[in-house]
Amino acid sequence: MKFRIVSRFLSLLMLVISLSMAFPLMWALHDRSLDARSFFIAISLGLLLSAVLFEIGRNAKPQDMGAREAFAAVTMAWIFASLIGSVPYMAGGYTPSFTDAYFEAMSGFTTTGSTIITNIEALPRGILMWRSQTQWLGGMGIVVLTIALLPMFGVTMTQLFKAESPGPVLEKISPRIQDMSKMLWQVYMGLTVFGIALLMVGGMNFFESICHAFTAVSTGGFSPKNASVGEYASAWYDWTLTFIMFLSGANFNLHLLAIRNKSLAPYKDPEFSFYTGMILFSTAAITIFIYTQGYFTDLLTALRHAAFQVVTVITTTGYATTNYELWPPMTQLILLLLMIVGGCAGSTAGAVKCVRIQIVWKHVVSEIRRCIHPSAVVPIRFGDRTVDQSTAISAASFIFLYMLIFFLASLAVAATGQDILTSISAVAATLGNVGPGLGAVGPVHNFASQHVFAKWVYTFCMLCGRLELYTVLVLFTKDAWKK
Repeated sequence: MKFRIVSRFLSLLMLVISLSMAFPLMWALHDRSLDARSFFIAISLGLLLSAVLFEIGRNAKPQDMGAREAFAAVTMAWIFASLIGSVPYMAGGYTPSFTDAYFEAMSGFTTTGSTIITNIEALPRGILMWRSQTQWLGGMGIVVLTIALLPMFGVTMTQLFKAESPGPVLEKISPRIQDMSKMLWQVYMGLTVFGIALLMVGGMNFFESICHAFTAVSTGGFSPKNASVGEYASAWYDWTLTFIMFLSGANFNLHLLAIRNKSLAPYKDPEFSFYTGMILFSTAAITIFIYTQGYFTDLLTALRHAAFQVVTVITTTGYATTNYELWPPMTQLILLLLMIVGGCAGSTAGAVKCVRIQIVWKHVVSEIRRCIHPSAVVPIRFGDRTVDQSTAISAASFIFLYMLIFFLASLAVAATGQDILTSISAVAATLGNVGPGLGAVGPVHNFASQHVFAKWVYTFCMLCGRLELYTVLVLFTKDAWKK
């Protein structure tokens, strides 16, 4: 492991994160609130850390960035970003401990949306904006942003891009990673501006429109309201955010291709079709359950709440417009399964991803056919492409590892005294970067009451979930640290 090149990259990332605090600082200065001091402290510490890391990596060479260094750089990037991101919470006393501050920052950058803050509306606007901005920065990826802004590693940037990108397949829209990073961020920012405009048309003020657009596009779920989006009780906001979350849960490469080709043809992608089908089926099923059992007397209102909850869960956003824990058990089971499935590869959504579910299912079907026809060659087709065995095995291995971590983390949380429902759903919510779960961490509760040890388990789950397991776990092997 060549630590100098890792240190050099981390110095650049700390610079980006520190300077990004200027935006919430502007709100704090405008309001003349005490959180301005917190941001001055955080920016100063961030720049100091950046300078120290740069000095350590001063003599590093771009070609030193190999696969091992890329995995270390990306994992440490998210750990360091959360460390600096926690400073505004601690410096202003907005969280009771370092554990809570780090939990909140990690939840922000990983776009999980779980929170330990009990009275969100009591926070000053600078801190509220920082909560939303951490999710916006983490949505497309802080490493991808750094690559787009500060290209300094030549062709080795591909290793960094792959280590952070969600999904099993890296579809290159451009032969140059830097160009691809810029184009993805342009689409991301365009969708953000579109979301802000739609919310303001509906009557939401500028500040809250920015906060919700930031956290909807990033599928993060932080809201400046205690009751989340349900505070507004607005059909316009619900449908607007449902639409934005739906687009953000799809592969951003599809949006890029659709814009470039001025055609909707890219959306014929099999993963997008599966993703859309899951949403439509789940929405219809939940609507029928909650309408026929009298939870809503109006069919359109039932449809609106069902669609919002389905999309916010499958995209792992974590907003809430109603307390779905009061809904029939079958609807809660559907939502719990959607937490595990997640959105599309190449999106800002978390969890397993639709493409892996599809590939593994097709692999199972092909194996069944081979049992009937042992000598037959049964290729695994995914749209107009043939999936090789290594990809299918990789997808199956990921799902197995995901469920193993899910099981072990649930046991660890249960050991702190939590009930089974809370333990399972809390791990599903944090490992899948969803946000709220069920039980004691449901949509009208938060993670403040959880045991300190459980909070660190959730923090680890959030990091693993955002970086797709292997990027983090590879650092626990001996080979990663050999010279």
